[in-house]
Amino acid sequence: MSPRPQTVTGLEAEPALASTTLTWQPLGWNPLIDHYRVYAARGESTPDGKNESELLAKTVYPRFVHADLDPAGETWTYVVLAVSDAGRRGKPGAPVTATSQPSVTATGDEVATIGVFDGRTLEFLHAPSGYANIPEEFPDALIEYTQGTDEPGTAWPYLLPGPGDAWAGRTAYRARWTVTLDEAPAADHDLAVWLVDTTRLGGILRVGVNEEHVIDIELPAGATRGSREGDATVPGSTLQRSFHEHAVPAELLRAGENVLELELVEGGWMAWDAVGLFARS
Repeated sequence: MSPRPQTVTGLEAEPALASTTLTWQPLGWNPLIDHYRVYAARGESTPDGKNESELLAKTVYPRFVHADLDPAGETWTYVVLAVSDAGRRGKPGAPVTATSQPSVTATGDEVATIGVFDGRTLEFLHAPSGYANIPEEFPDALIEYTQGTDEPGTAWPYLLPGPGDAWAGRTAYRARWTVTLDEAPAADHDLAVWLVDTTRLGGILRVGVNEEHVIDIELPAGATRGSREGDATVPGSTLQRSFHEHAVPAELLRAGENVLELELVEGGWMAWDAVGLFARS
């Protein structure tokens, strides 16, 4: 009879915003491993590796990303076991408990936002598929939005084109967002940029505040479908959401008007979910 697979060891969890990445030590070739089974239970109760309602995933790799978690943060406990090519199951390894990183949209105090953090582009100008109107309506590749005056449905297009987009003139578009503060903040703020999708080119989003560079955000390669589909929450959607949250130093913000500029300097378009500025609680 084929031997039983060894117990999986080295299970580790790396929390991120709306996801947790699991890794473990791969097993050898005797017996040949057909796949790994990842079991998970909410909270700190440990799954026993027998209840198939707790089976989260099967994978041939020693890595799994538990995605689409609540941006407010979710706690799960995981175990992993191996199954041989003969169908024999090993014992579950030691469990690990992890809480995904909470978003500033859940932990911070909203200062200003454009759109709703909900996995959809539908509230924005020309959504969900009217991208061809954008270069005609913004011939200078500049989108300007004033908080408290403009509305997402009339002033903020659902896509920000980039140099990889022939249909938009292969130009780095800029989105310039003016936010008025009653007083200069005493503490750092956070900028949340959530995207519903990007292209297979990925990209780099350059962020500046009051003409000072803050950060270049590296955008992942996406599904290239967000130019025609506007709802990543539909079951089975292949849109690839991404979440980017970064500090805005307090010294860059001031009482009165502040201009936040987001420029897609490399890559193809990105489809907005929402963008927001948050004070730390």
